[in-house]
Parts: sequence; structure tokens; C-alpha cells
Amino acid sequence: MHIPKVFLLAGCLGLAGSHACAENDFTASFRLRGGFDTNPLLAIGQGGGSLFVAADTALAAGMKTDGYTLGVAAEATAMHYAQQRITPTRGGKVILRGSIGDDDLRLDSTSTIADVSSYTLRSSELIQSVRAESRRGPIKLFATAEGGRSSLNQANAIFQDFLPDPQQHLRGTLIPGVSLVSGKFEIGASVNLSARRYLQEFDVFGYRRDNERVQPFLFAKYGGDAVTAFGSVSRLYGTWHDPDFTNVDRILFDASLSWRAAPFGIDLTAWRRASETTFPISPITIDTAYSARVSWNWEPKMTLAASVGYSISEYLDSPFRARTLTCGVGAIRDFDHDLSVSIDVAYARGLLISGDQSNGLVVMSSITKRFSAAPPEPNKAASAAPASCGRGCPVRLPPS
Repeated sequence: MHIPKVFLLAGCLGLAGSHACAENDFTASFRLRGGFDTNPLLAIGQGGGSLFVAADTALAAGMKTDGYTLGVAAEATAMHYAQQRITPTRGGKVILRGSIGDDDLRLDSTSTIADVSSYTLRSSELIQSVRAESRRGPIKLFATAEGGRSSLNQANAIFQDFLPDPQQHLRGTLIPGVSLVSGKFEIGASVNLSARRYLQEFDVFGYRRDNERVQPFLFAKYGGDAVTAFGSVSRLYGTWHDPDFTNVDRILFDASLSWRAAPFGIDLTAWRRASETTFPISPITIDTAYSARVSWNWEPKMTLAASVGYSISEYLDSPFRARTLTCGVGAIRDFDHDLSVSIDVAYARGLLISGDQSNGLVVMSSITKRFSAAPPEPNKAASAAPASCGRGCPVRLPPS
């Protein structure tokens, strides 16, 4: 997807969204950014760096009437480097949502289409989920059924290139649960039951990757005016059909905390998740990340921010680990007519699975234009995080 096609996609989605939601809500943004990356691949032997230019588009639209709601969210990005040997990064996602019912019984449907292509990753997903929810006083009962088809191809650390063919699988998931709601606080439990079936019985290395997983959850969340928080802990039990893959039994977690006390803001995140991989001797990877961001509204239309992040990828059934440390600073200046300009500097230091260390520095500037059916807010910079770098800082998972 070249940059002109990204512009066209955003324009078409914007027109469709504004027509469908003229009586309700519509917002969109378009950002141009560019800069210099001293090590775009975050790998050894990549001296010289490269200039880059990128375009990002996003929109959200929705309509609500008695008994049902409809919504669409979409985003697209394209990044090109001056050095033509570096593969451009392109990606897009469209999410369609619909809801019908009330607190007694509500049905939600979500359809997701996503596609990403970069120098290390080629993936696509098609996911359909349906959620039923019923509330009886403070008790909330819910169940989600989800089906999807995924395609994954990662640059292989052994071949130093992509696999001849992507790994494709079908996934079915059922998530029943219950929670207790009291004011702004909710606590609950659920269990994720899923199975994956690959279209090819054996992958290119001769492994069978079909598997079943059971993952019980405990979770809690709080949504206040100044503080919002979420936390969950789960245990993943995974059974793989190939005898060379060890069954998985790991503790996972997800936590976030946001605090706003003008003119300051703090955002903290920590998570450990299981991710699919095409690495030949690993059934999955366990990815862990921690990040912190502090922002300061220096004046009504100026926001300064600093961020730091650390991530590690663990390739199960192997001794391989990869780590990345990132930090960045940035500034956003808002102007009239929903325009904003930002400048960001970010540094990344990585430990590759080969044991080699690598680092890179990114300097970037951007201009963003927002479109909305509602009158502009006095200051959007307070909630907008600077784009720390072209790699997606503050936390970037290590390259494989």
C-alpha cells in the first residue's frame, strides 16, 4: 500500500463515515511525519542510517438510536526509507462494531480486518466476535464467541529471510465470565478456551503447530475522573500436538494506570502475553513489556513528554531471548483549526537473540490535522501522546 493509496483509503472511509454518522459522531486525523533513523532495522552492521517519511490516517465514526448502535474505526500507515534496500512498512486495520439491546440483555458484534507488512513481519487477520452480556443489579454475566483466520510470516533468524510460505491457521475461542460492578469499580473472573488448527498439518520445518489452550483470568478495573486503572492476571495452559513442543504453563498479566492532575499526567503499563511465532523450535513466544510516560502541559497549547520502556521476548523451548530498552522525549504544539506540530527524539538499545548488542537513534517531526463533527476542544495535546519514534516507542518488542 503506497502513500497515495493510504490517502485514498482514508478519504473514502472518511466520506463513508461522515455520511453514515452525520447526526451523531465522526472524528478523523491525518499525520505526516519524517526524520532520520540511525539504525532502522535495529540490527548490527547497519551503519549510515536513513531518512524516512511516513503518513498515518485514522478515523472513528458512530451512530446511536433507540436500542442499537453502529460504529467503525479505521487506521492506515505507510513508511518509506530513503535507502531502498530497507523494506517499507505498511499497515491497515478496519473495525466494525454493532450493538443491540439494553442492560437486561445486550449483544455486541465486532468484525476486524488487519494487515501489516514490514522488514520483519507479514501478517493478516480476519476476526469475528459476538458477545452477549446481561446485568442483574451489580452482577454482570457475559460470554464471547470468536472465530478468526490468521496468516503469519516472520523474518527467520536462521534463514535471514521470510519463510517460503506463511503459516496460516483458524482459531475458535469461547470466553464465559462474571463480574461484580460497584460504581466506578468492577472485579470479575473469566476463562478463555481456544483451539488453533493450521491449514498445513506440518510447517516448513516439519513441526505440527495445532494446539488447544485454557486460560483462566481474574481482573479488576476502576474508572475515576483523575485516575483510571486496570489489572488482570491469568494462567495459560497450552497443549501442542507435536511431541517436540513442550506444553505451556505460564503466568501472564496485564496492568495499566493513568493519573491526571493538571498540568501533569502519568501513564504506566506492564504486561506479559503469549504471541504466535514462526521460529522453528518454539511453539510460541512469551513477550513482557513495561513502560512509563510523563507529560506536562507547559502552557495551554504546549505539551512536553518523556517516556521509557523495556521489553523482552522469550522463545519457548529454546535458550534464545531478545531485549530492547527505549527512551524518548517529545513536544506537541497545538494551533488553531485542529492543527498540531510535534518534535520527538528517541533512543533504542537492543540485545538480539544472537547475543549481539545494537542501538539506534531517531529524530522525527510531524504535523497532524484533525477533523471532527463536534466543535474543537480547547486543548487536545493533554491527551495526545507524542509519537516517540518511527519504531513505535516507548516499547518496541525485540526483533527476531
